[in-house]
Amino acid sequence: MRPTLAIILLAAIALSGCNGAAKNVNSNANSNANSNSAVLFKPPAPIKPNEAADPNFKPCNPYFPLVPGSIAKYVINYSSGLVGDLTVIVDAAEEEGRKVFTQRSQLVDRSGGMQISQSTTRRFVCDGERVLILFEKTESNVAGEQSSSGSEFRANSVVMTDPQSIGRKGTTWTNSFRQLFLRPGQDPVPSDETTVVIFEVADPEEVTTPAGTFKAVTITRKIGENGTTDYYVPGLGLVKRRAKEGTSWELREYSGLKALS
Repeated sequence: MRPTLAIILLAAIALSGCNGAAKNVNSNANSNANSNSAVLFKPPAPIKPNEAADPNFKPCNPYFPLVPGSIAKYVINYSSGLVGDLTVIVDAAEEEGRKVFTQRSQLVDRSGGMQISQSTTRRFVCDGERVLILFEKTESNVAGEQSSSGSEFRANSVVMTDPQSIGRKGTTWTNSFRQLFLRPGQDPVPSDETTVVIFEVADPEEVTTPAGTFKAVTITRKIGENGTTDYYVPGLGLVKRRAKEGTSWELREYSGLKALS
């Protein structure tokens, strides 16, 4: 069962960027695997930003707040019964005359039973009030076995459109990418197939998470037949996510961020 569960976690975390979708597995098998190998798993050291957040920093888009030094922590409940802890941090640096934001995330199976940890690095820039994604790479460790994958995005790939457009129900946009095959010591090889992601603004909703109750903008995201419903709060960004197959994310704590009225 380990290879199957590894694929599930890889696909699920990919949806946080723009890729894939999780699948169902037998929860009894998950429980057995967790109880058999939990004592063998040593979680990685928690990730931390390079510096503390500046309380006066103003992000270009409040719905996707790239605040250097910020930390957001989520609990992920998979449809299979597994539970994961996800930590997301942001750093920034000047590169060729523009500010590039690096977002790093760390996913760890809470039970430790499946010996799964995963780190993802994404790089963004602002285009006015829009947020563009430049790069994505994921590295995984499953029971001691290392693997990596990446995505090559088209130019001007928008992950969050401007706030005025987000305020209008029915606003849509797309971006696309090609999967990269990464092998040690070799140049990345892009897939021949392009994946298109479709975003659409839906009705606002009030959502409750361990971090609090918020009035959120709802944005659906689809990749073929798979997709998620995401809830964004200005100043905090993503606070909740529901995948079509049943996996859910909830914000449980944060620092360096502040919800805006």
